[in-house]
Amino acid sequence: MVHFKIGLVGTSQLSFPGDKVTAFNRSVDGMKVLAEKWGFDLFVYEKQVITEADALVCRDVLEAEKVDFIMLQCTSFAAGLVVSTLARTKGARLGLWAIPEMRPSGIVSYNSLCGINMYSAIVAHYLKEYNIATKWYFGDVEDARFQRRFQITVRALRAIKKMQHSNVALVGGIAPGFNDLYDDERKLIRLFDGIRINRLHEYGELKDLAHSIPQSEVDAKIAALKAEADAYNEAIDAQINEVDPSKEVRKMSLLEVNARYALAYDKFIEKYGYDAIAVSCWPKFQDDYLFSVCAVVGEINDKGVVCGCEGDLTSTISQLLLSYIAEDITMLMDLSAMDETDDSIMMWHCGPAAKRFCEKKGYSYSLNYSGKDHEGRDLDHAVGTGITRDMVFDDDVYTIARLTGESNKMFLASGVMQDGSKASYNGSRGWLGQLKLNRKDISALDFFNTIMVQGFQHHFPMVKGDYTEEVMEVMAWLELKPVEEVPYENYLQR
Repeated sequence: MVHFKIGLVGTSQLSFPGDKVTAFNRSVDGMKVLAEKWGFDLFVYEKQVITEADALVCRDVLEAEKVDFIMLQCTSFAAGLVVSTLARTKGARLGLWAIPEMRPSGIVSYNSLCGINMYSAIVAHYLKEYNIATKWYFGDVEDARFQRRFQITVRALRAIKKMQHSNVALVGGIAPGFNDLYDDERKLIRLFDGIRINRLHEYGELKDLAHSIPQSEVDAKIAALKAEADAYNEAIDAQINEVDPSKEVRKMSLLEVNARYALAYDKFIEKYGYDAIAVSCWPKFQDDYLFSVCAVVGEINDKGVVCGCEGDLTSTISQLLLSYIAEDITMLMDLSAMDETDDSIMMWHCGPAAKRFCEKKGYSYSLNYSGKDHEGRDLDHAVGTGITRDMVFDDDVYTIARLTGESNKMFLASGVMQDGSKASYNGSRGWLGQLKLNRKDISALDFFNTIMVQGFQHHFPMVKGDYTEEVMEVMAWLELKPVEEVPYENYLQR
């Protein structure tokens, strides 16, 4: 388990008359409450830091404690050498916290706000060559604005740390021809220093594992799958694969294939300890079984392990980041339609979404959208291939966030899912309206134009809820630039 540790430090000058000890202790008590509520570890440096010598001792202690973030409270205005020292604490990012004055007039009690002003300027100018980022906070620990601002930091930095300790795999490579998804994982490794990425797993490893599972386990899984869905098409179970005998694949119902691979992925993930996997969901499954792995992808995500489709490693890692920020399940969608009449876009995929996205409406199992294989050959014995999760997404706010292929920018958007009455395509889907890009309103046309002009990859990781502020903070700490709006024009835009 990855722990995120905050070091709370108070700095002051003796010349200011405010009761600095009481003020700091009150902050300590409040931070302990937040640590329990938000799930971070708190280390309190009990002694007020006044001199450079104090700061040097404090820095050694913070490094020994391996704090991830220093919350430096200017309990009163204090010597500039304090921040010059603490800002260079190894492995720790820096926050500057000012508290309100004791009284509105008379002798200034703390001069705390001026203190963080000076501290931020010292970091920005005197320590410019160190390229140290700081975030400022103002208010008592109980203040709602302070807490919201601080909560965003906790979520963002904790997510970054989890990413640095994550274990991710690509299984089977990228879907054929999906060359826009080819990215250099070295850039991802550099961005999330410490993340492990394994691209060496082949489809055959999962196939062998799937066929090794005892029939009794498979039968139990089939029964569970049937019981779980709100609707089940019995025709699915009746479909038998007409497989080339040379491939030595046993004839199985599609539901049995689904069950075997769901169990196989469970065992695979447990064996290697993966936090996320990008799955090449076609064409190997279709070649062997006339089978779409969509429902299996949805089930993996159900269990809290991030799974992305079509071998899209960067989207899967973006999903993982979103899941850490929101502490929730994510999904990977295509943008498949646009409606200018109500400024909405359809987010759709074959059927890999988790149950989380249809809690109010439920889902059913169905067949895939095509009666042809991946090379266009007709399938004589099947209306489609499958099994997919057919669902309309719940009404809610959704956040979209994906790193670009160069891992130097982030596409960040949000919207509100419509009520589901609007016509849509089979699969996992919903119409997203009230669109925003980088927290600013944008039309559906400008939204799509931005994607097209900048050649943004065709996959969109999504999560329920508005986490755009948290994503923007992650971007700031990691020095990622936003994908900026490109308003639609009739002429060529480059």
